[in-house]
Amino acid sequence: MIVVAGENVVDLVPAGEGLLRAALGGGPANTALAAARLGAPVAMAARLGRDSFGAAFRNRLTSSGVDARYLVTTSQPSALALATVGADGEALYDFWLAGAADFGWRDRELPDLPDGSTIHIGSLAAFLPPGADALERWALRHRDRCTITFDPNVRSVALARPDSLVRLERLVELSHLVRASEGDLAHAYPHVPPMETARRWLAAGPRLLVLTHGDAGATALTADAEVNVAAPAISMTDTIGAGDTAMGALLAWLHDAGRLRDQLARELAPETLRLMLRHLCDAAALTCTRPGADPPTLDELRAFQLV
Repeated sequence: MIVVAGENVVDLVPAGEGLLRAALGGGPANTALAAARLGAPVAMAARLGRDSFGAAFRNRLTSSGVDARYLVTTSQPSALALATVGADGEALYDFWLAGAADFGWRDRELPDLPDGSTIHIGSLAAFLPPGADALERWALRHRDRCTITFDPNVRSVALARPDSLVRLERLVELSHLVRASEGDLAHAYPHVPPMETARRWLAAGPRLLVLTHGDAGATALTADAEVNVAAPAISMTDTIGAGDTAMGALLAWLHDAGRLRDQLARELAPETLRLMLRHLCDAAALTCTRPGADPPTLDELRAFQLV
């Protein structure tokens, strides 16, 4: 099973005439949703708030097939984010996170997983203590017998911490698979070309690194190959959830191909990498054609690919 650990966030999105609409999101939650809708066996490890949003998050996940066994209900509130969508469809976020349930992990709350499981960590929960410390210890304990995947989904609120880049590098080193966007790397290292950072990260530990380039597609890097795939042409609505969907589609594809076992020990041939990248680019593109973080089902993705 793939166990996704991280936050659920209430996105307050523009609804016209100065109004806001509450939409359920959060990078890791979107990733879990995307992977489950695409047919992978997924559970989510998350701490849910005491408010009505906590119950809504649980229902959102389970109604798409995400296993709820590792969800922890707390007495704390849910996290909030104000999403602003630009003319190009890109989303920017302002966060209200103080005291939120998502970032209070304690070691005893995190499960001991069977050998061969996949642990995915990412986004704000991977950076904000005290929960980030517990998640890092948890991933490190499982590293030799499970596959560890990481999507930093870099946000300013995480980078504001003095130890953020040190933690980012540690998480890259302990991961077997990393997905990041060009924007993530440019945000973390503004004076370094993203591909330069991607190659340096690959040399630090991961066996596969996927760098997404928005509407320019994606690149897969391994020790033996660098493969590029273009994104399909679409009519853009917004980019909310696109990167999370790409990560979920990547996990689902690798699981279906039997490649998540043994910490990605087997190399992926260039043509296999191209098939993988097309799958995640198509899934992310389809998400961009509809408002908010609404990843496609496997049937929807197959229909999109036939058009």
